[in-house]
Amino acid sequence: MTRTPRFEDVLGPLAAAIVREVTVRGEASVADVVDGLRRAQRRDHAYTTIMTVMGRLHEKGVLERERRGRQYIYRASAPEAELVDRLSGLAVDHVVERYGTAALRHFAVRLADLDPETRRRLAALADEPE
Repeated sequence: MTRTPRFEDVLGPLAAAIVREVTVRGEASVADVVDGLRRAQRRDHAYTTIMTVMGRLHEKGVLERERRGRQYIYRASAPEAELVDRLSGLAVDHVVERYGTAALRHFAVRLADLDPETRRRLAALADEPE
């Protein structure tokens, strides 16, 4: 619980690598990301695959984009910690919507099993404004 969450914790490996590449560059086109991933991973990804994933990340609010000429330029919509927090919340919402009270029961059991100090820290986090 003391480790800072990262993109890799809430996104698939390719999506996390894409967001990481955009974040490192500050802003990037699809072609920039394809080139950066080729260098970093020593692996070729299809341009259309990267374009599709970046479009989906934009739809989820992870990446912002603006049209420049004939291409989009992407940038992270917020700092990493904020994006990870937002995506984590969406994941929890999805689990609760899908599994309802069964999911909530499992969350409650996990919380009850935590040591008192961790429960105290969680309660303090819950009181923080979003």
